[in-house]
Amino acid sequence: MRILIVGLGLSLLAGCVSPADLEENGPVLDSLTQKSARDYSKCLTPKWQDFNARVASTETESGYRIRLDIDMVGTPVMALVEEAAGGAKVRVYIRNSTWSNWASVARSCI
Repeated sequence: MRILIVGLGLSLLAGCVSPADLEENGPVLDSLTQKSARDYSKCLTPKWQDFNARVASTETESGYRIRLDIDMVGTPVMALVEEAAGGAKVRVYIRNSTWSNWASVARSCI
């Protein structure tokens, strides 16, 4: 019984994705926009919230981090928006192709 519980716990942890895991795999979208980081965040956040209301935007030192956190799953999708000369640099990370429509929406805000 103990082995079953440990195995179940490990399988649940294996499914969790952290923001660092997403960044390690590289962005599916890496682009520049003429919008400021704030304006881009104002465009993307509500559109992603239409997919899932748990999406949150957090201001960082250099811009914004927009991400979805799901219990027992982790962070399957995240955007890093940083101020850049003449606008903002946008990088979108997704867990797998199941989340590709989120990247398309991010592209629409560029």
